[in-house]
Amino acid sequence: MSSRRCRGFTLVEILVVLVLTGFIVTILLQSLQQVFRLQIQFGSEIFHSQNGAMYADWFRQSINGIMPDDARGKLKFRGEPRRMTGLTLSPLDREAGTLTSFVWRLAYDSRTGITALQYGDADDKPATRVVEWNGDSGRFIYVDADNEVHDSWPPFLGKWPQLPSAIYLQSGAVDQSSLIVAAPRGPATSLLRRKDWESL
Repeated sequence: MSSRRCRGFTLVEILVVLVLTGFIVTILLQSLQQVFRLQIQFGSEIFHSQNGAMYADWFRQSINGIMPDDARGKLKFRGEPRRMTGLTLSPLDREAGTLTSFVWRLAYDSRTGITALQYGDADDKPATRVVEWNGDSGRFIYVDADNEVHDSWPPFLGKWPQLPSAIYLQSGAVDQSSLIVAAPRGPATSLLRRKDWESL
């Protein structure tokens, strides 16, 4: 009668399998870690680009909605290199279609070295920081119907409509700045009301 012996794995064979498994797991974990690193890096770049597009869209919507005030009104559009005020139908903090006063300003904080684009509905109320960048730079540029560029609106000499044809926001230093262009869609001058017709 022959006896059958059950033969299992030897200790050496088990150790070889464990060492090979360890190598494979180490390589897979390093690859996975690199994938996570790339995902975080690309994710932050996508996040910043989406935020930049969102801020630019907010600025454009507000400018697209600018409307002229009455000829004798106190809220006529006024533009300076670092501040502009007027009326808009697209306020950032209220329902669209509500004619609201607005203030866009570029404020530099010398303590932090950061310039912030701020939005508010009045000069005396706290402004919302929309976006910021390093350095004391940035300005608003106003373009007339002949594509002439001005630092303020209305320009000093001449008879001008209440609204410019376009407004540029130049952010950052000139050599590495970004430019956002927006155009008011409303009429350039205030429309005549019934009482204005009656007084003619």
